Amino acid sequence: MTNNIRFSAIFTIIFLSIVLSVSNISKAQNAPSLSASLNKKSFSQGESGVLTLSFKTSSKVKIPKEPGIDLTLTTNDIEGQGLQDYSEGEGDYISNSKVKYNFTVNSSAASGSYITVSGSVKFGFCTTSDGVCKLATKNFSVKAKIK
Repeated sequence: MTNNIRFSAIFTIIFLSIVLSVSNISKAQNAPSLSASLNKKSFSQGESGVLTLSFKTSSKVKIPKEPGIDLTLTTNDIEGQGLQDYSEGEGDYISNSKVKYNFTVNSSAASGSYITVSGSVKFGFCTTSDGVCKLATKNFSVKAKIK
């Protein structure tokens, strides 16, 4: 009977160690959240603007420069000019966990109306403690008034 108790205790300790290890790994690999903002609250027709995409990461998670960040717009209210250069930063990772996208408001936007800048962002994220990287896709939407 003593051997059974000893075996059960050892099995329980090993099982709990595995569960806790897997739990810590999965927590470290949660995809960063994404927020989007525009550089102004209102724009004129044909005016240029900047969409800032901010990744909120945990302390040991960073956004790598490769694979590149892929932005897909689902709006017809703006004409995209592309992501600004985000090659600066510490080694293989972008700085400040932010990227900026230049755009121009369509000249056909109705004065006094609101436009919605929306889309999705596909990006990589890596845990710096163990080097494990994954891909994620997040959606965004932000509104602005047309003057």
